[in-house]
Amino acid sequence: MKPVRISKIIIMGTILLSIFGINENLFSWGIFDFSTGAQYGRGEIDSIPDAHRNRDIQCPSGLDNKDLFESMKDLSICQRDDVRKYVLIYLTSGRDYAKRGIINSLIYGDIVNAIFREYPDIPPELSLLPLIESAFNPYAVSRSRAVGMWQFVQNTSDPLGLKRNRYVDERRDIEKSTRAALRHLRGLHSIFGSWELALAAYNGGAGHVRRAMIKTGQNDFWGLSSSGALRRETSEYVPRFIALTLIYQNQNLFGLKNEIEKPATLNTALFTLTGPVNVNHIARLSSVPIDVIRRYNPELKLDLTPPYSGAYTLRLPEDGIKKLVGKKDQIYKHQNRRVTTYRVKEGDCLSSIARRHNKKTSEIIRFNNIKNPRTIQPGRIIYIPH
Repeated sequence: MKPVRISKIIIMGTILLSIFGINENLFSWGIFDFSTGAQYGRGEIDSIPDAHRNRDIQCPSGLDNKDLFESMKDLSICQRDDVRKYVLIYLTSGRDYAKRGIINSLIYGDIVNAIFREYPDIPPELSLLPLIESAFNPYAVSRSRAVGMWQFVQNTSDPLGLKRNRYVDERRDIEKSTRAALRHLRGLHSIFGSWELALAAYNGGAGHVRRAMIKTGQNDFWGLSSSGALRRETSEYVPRFIALTLIYQNQNLFGLKNEIEKPATLNTALFTLTGPVNVNHIARLSSVPIDVIRRYNPELKLDLTPPYSGAYTLRLPEDGIKKLVGKKDQIYKHQNRRVTTYRVKEGDCLSSIARRHNKKTSEIIRFNNIKNPRTIQPGRIIYIPH
């Protein structure tokens, strides 16, 4: 990506302010004075904080006695050097990442926001936390093996009740992982009494943040961050989240609006299955492409819904659900009480596998959605319905 001239962004923002009739004296453009025309590439980002400090910024009000989200709303949070640094980074070297997160949020944002409305004690701005966690990608996996849109590691997801087995990883489930994240954030806020510290603990763990507070005597995130007691990733996490949220909420101001290619979005609803079904079968009956089913049901690790669950809920486009209504006999034509697995061995063929399990070869082919029965490879897992 070519470096972006920040001066152009500032000019664009000024023009937008004048167009929409906002008083240019509302806040000082000094808070966005990242550059006077210089260009920045990836290798130059580390020099930004020292090269662009401005301790004489004039704003209509300071940060004293403001909570985090109030200072984000009026942009006074941009008086903090680290916030300005990461706004610049996400407008230059991290611009593609920011754009990808915004685009993905248009696919899943309505689902996440609907759940957030059920938790009025949680600031709605935190619905944008997946911007920094995963760029709103439910299939994301980090180097520390955190998974999903909200990036849960096993030690956190298990106590929150998110299942992981051969059939599903609920850390990738849009709704269940969002509800788990809300419960987790609520718990962290009850411990620390500060959303900045709760966010730091979401990233680094409550124990790490608590130990840093005890070591330094600091009860404020910004003081704790400047003390050096937090790990670098955790210290950067809060200003990075703030920067991405500011960019998301002010896409016109930061010159991103016209660069966002809106993905095709669908009106979806929940459809409850009463037994295990191959989702390729659902795709055929509903005329919904299989990639769309996977997009809205990313928790499924296989093409089969969990056989251990008496009922399972899929999120599907509303038009597809209409086609499924009244097709119960077709949906469950091949319903099975349980499913076992068989790993293909050297010399196996589908007919021998079927005989071994007292099944028809055609049933095995249909249940596993096998396109070419002659090309099954050793090591492949075959699902045997019973």
